[in-house]
Amino acid sequence: MRGLTAPPKQDAPSRAVARIVTLVVLLAAAGFAIYTAVVLQQIDLVEDTRAEGIALTDPSEVDGLTINVVADAGGPQPVVILHDVDISGGLVLGSISETLPEEYHGVRVDLAGFGYSERIPRESQVHTVAGMADVMAEVLEDRFDGPVPVVGVGFGGEVAAELAHTYPNLVTGVVLVDVDFWAGRSLLTSVQRLPWVGTAATYTWETGGRFATEDWSPYCDEGGWCPTRDEIGLRSFIVSIEDTTNSLHEFIRTHDAAVAPANLGDITVPVAYVWSRDGVVPFDTIERMEEEIPSLIFLESPTYQAHMEDPATIAAAVRALTANP
Repeated sequence: MRGLTAPPKQDAPSRAVARIVTLVVLLAAAGFAIYTAVVLQQIDLVEDTRAEGIALTDPSEVDGLTINVVADAGGPQPVVILHDVDISGGLVLGSISETLPEEYHGVRVDLAGFGYSERIPRESQVHTVAGMADVMAEVLEDRFDGPVPVVGVGFGGEVAAELAHTYPNLVTGVVLVDVDFWAGRSLLTSVQRLPWVGTAATYTWETGGRFATEDWSPYCDEGGWCPTRDEIGLRSFIVSIEDTTNSLHEFIRTHDAAVAPANLGDITVPVAYVWSRDGVVPFDTIERMEEEIPSLIFLESPTYQAHMEDPATIAAAVRALTANP
């Protein structure tokens, strides 16, 4: 008589789950590889405009870099305006110039790698806050007879603070608009810092990809700022400049090398801060700024983005600087 034979053992549930997870990971990796390869090919097709063929009105040349500068109409005294991390540069900041006090005119500068300024598709000191400030210092020395007020939005505010700290002889005062010196990197930024895949992510979300234009005006559907058809067209042209994505990718990968955030209290010129109440900068940042700079001039805007939706408050901050020399 044959004995009973035990039935074959079934795979443990944990082993089945592990196989499913492995399969999902492999599929995701394959998907990322395909996505990246397709996007990199698209970048080569889209970014086909040679910078040498673009005629700029009145650029500055700094150590071989071409920096685009746009002087808007207005009074005799210049106010330099620096943009945030926005590939379009100062394109849409003309409304700040339009609301300045009548004795001023805005001078919008595209930081290196942005707008119509020269691309830097390689690792460079210029990609840092300190490097950007060094370039801006030469622009200011080249164009103006004396120190000028500087308005900086977001990252442009970090550059403005660095200018005020390192080159106080060139700056009469700074207006910082929604600047957060202590903000951590987002998950998306961390992805963009990766090699290969990061380049594709930068194109998708920052330059010419499917989400780039939406992120350019994230509050448009909620009643916030919306670009005009002409502005969208001009941005599309800027994105078509050769090496735009590679340049921005290298900028994102570069660690900031700013001195000013650790030494804000050493800034000797007047500093004003414009805070967008409904924006992304937490109020804790304002409290910390006031601790670092007790003489800080603080103005609040009931908007998402004061530089786009409430330029009059920025103009008031410029006026406040002159009232508090």
